[in-house]
Amino acid sequence: MQRSPKAVLAMIAAAVTGLLCIAGASRAAAPDPTDHLAGHPTVTYFDLVKQIVTDLDSLPARNPPKAGDPTAHTIVPYRHIEGEDAKTDPAGPVAIQLLTAFTVHADGKSRLALMIDLGPSDEAVTEFTLLALFDTTDQPKLLDVVEVGTDRLTGFAGKPLPLGRGTDLITIDSDHFNSNEDFVGTELVFVRHDRFRLINSLFTFDVHLCASRRMQEPVITTGADPAARYRKIRLAVRERVTSLPDRDGCSGEKVPRPFRRTYHATYRWSAARKKFEVTASNLNRLDRENQKLISGGL
Repeated sequence: MQRSPKAVLAMIAAAVTGLLCIAGASRAAAPDPTDHLAGHPTVTYFDLVKQIVTDLDSLPARNPPKAGDPTAHTIVPYRHIEGEDAKTDPAGPVAIQLLTAFTVHADGKSRLALMIDLGPSDEAVTEFTLLALFDTTDQPKLLDVVEVGTDRLTGFAGKPLPLGRGTDLITIDSDHFNSNEDFVGTELVFVRHDRFRLINSLFTFDVHLCASRRMQEPVITTGADPAARYRKIRLAVRERVTSLPDRDGCSGEKVPRPFRRTYHATYRWSAARKKFEVTASNLNRLDRENQKLISGGL
């Protein structure tokens, strides 16, 4: 079913609000473009976005902006955090749909990470969502901007975790759902030398059928790694299949055997290659399973 832009926006707002509840109100915010940046009484979030979309119209009185059709289209150079093949373009002129802000730590410095939903992308399911990094210690300055997410609803997921050396691990979720399936992409990101860098990305898949439910829950933690610059990252995906008690009327549906299992991956900093590398993982089994599920092999 094709949803109206207003309905899609409501879904995005609800999803990101839920993510912010997980992250904790003390660290995350969903500011209005007219809000002033803390410590900068003459600078609004709209002013920050104009450093990225340089021909953005003057701020309308309502948010989301609905004072006529969008006209802005001049965006500073950006890359997709997952590489050139994942990069999209906006479907047309852009306007601010939703803002989400986090204070993050990078190389011992405090930075502002601002996620900006600018509307639909061109010929892709994902919204055109950019993640910008600002130095706000003096006059706010744009340091880096990347496109994030690979699906319809994109937002911060959970509050940043400490990576050591005054640096945080940022987790981003991107998903879409239908009546009984939820497709979720997770990106692990950190900042080094004032540039966003991808550690890895993950795909999980939830299914809620008439007689059963399958859930895949990523759990991310960091732990001490004395020989390395940064802490090690541990990723666990807890998969659970349960049979639902009321299965009347589910005739003809294949009911899988209930089980619980966990997939793991560990990422450690490589001083030689100056990046995080996976040192132990069985996530390829999860990938194969999900491909089979999506192709109808359940």
